[in-house]
Amino acid sequence: MKLLGVDWGERRLGFAVSTDGQWAFPWKVMEVRGFAHAMETIQQVVASEQIEKVVLGLPISLDGKDSPQTSRVREVAADLQNVLSIPVDLVDERLTSKEATRRQQDAGKRPGDVDADAAVLILQTYLGRHP
Repeated sequence: MKLLGVDWGERRLGFAVSTDGQWAFPWKVMEVRGFAHAMETIQQVVASEQIEKVVLGLPISLDGKDSPQTSRVREVAADLQNVLSIPVDLVDERLTSKEATRRQQDAGKRPGDVDADAAVLILQTYLGRHP
């Protein structure tokens, strides 16, 4: 099953893929121009890459409570579920961007497309919980 991990942002979408259901790999970061463009971008990726499931990072606050952004991403997931013919799951993404940044620094990489690395952490978390 081919899965797509998505780190949702208002300006950028980070993508990761898993083709074997065990490992997630960074794929790309795409700039978006608003909600409609982001939704269209995800639809195009799902179609062109023959994705069978989307895993979307859910930004829960550090204290475990929902924030305004959490509600927004839940709405995004519901909208995606309505337009895609595949399942859309949510995964807690607390601290994924910070962890992705730390990993890039530890590897001696220049900080850059942290959104794709955050999407890897989101998707890998999902894969670890759904073997």
